[in-house]
Amino acid sequence: MIMKQHFKLALAGIFLALALPVMSQDTDEHLKPSDYKGLNSYENVLCWGEKVRPSFSESYEIQCLYNRQSQKFRLELMVENQEKPHVLDIDEELAYQLRTLFDAAVYSATNLKSKEWIQTKLDMLKADDDREMIISMGLDGTTYYFYNTSSGAYCWSPGNGNNAGMVVIGGVIYNAIGYNDIEKIRAKLPQIKSLAKSYASLLQEPYREYYLLRIDKMPGNWWDDV
Repeated sequence: MIMKQHFKLALAGIFLALALPVMSQDTDEHLKPSDYKGLNSYENVLCWGEKVRPSFSESYEIQCLYNRQSQKFRLELMVENQEKPHVLDIDEELAYQLRTLFDAAVYSATNLKSKEWIQTKLDMLKADDDREMIISMGLDGTTYYFYNTSSGAYCWSPGNGNNAGMVVIGGVIYNAIGYNDIEKIRAKLPQIKSLAKSYASLLQEPYREYYLLRIDKMPGNWWDDV
């Protein structure tokens, strides 16, 4: 019952994030750099992770782990105030494609404002208009952290673009764990690859070429590559 209630809150948070394009405080194409990142143990290697902090409901965290002993991958969902994680096995292909997406998203993080934001501010400055813009106001929403073992990035209730896509994929992963149905993620593999390409295209060379190639070419022992 608690899990089902938390699903409803999480889905409501995702809907709210997608329903606030005008009020979004972050750029839509880039994440912002964050100090939040994951930790490895020798037995369980962190492939990637996401932490979600809504304003008015429990936070939760999803991690993809590779176990050296079993040589298998799994997803773990830990909900705030719950003692045990919810676990779902995941195959290497899905774990890898999500890792590539998370890496491209995290490493393309920037503090630059969106073109629309800076153009509006430029027009106001040219017109000697000192009015405060609505976009600068704070709202209650949800903060989404995405990370690997070396870096992290975040966004706040994105309205559209790449970051909203990351929020949607995160919601799919959340539901897949809750319903014990890995096919929910597998069905989104084309969107996962497409979003990875969108983030990778923001990178400079040779990073752009590397992450674009990684989508179709899996290196060996990629989970140890930090």
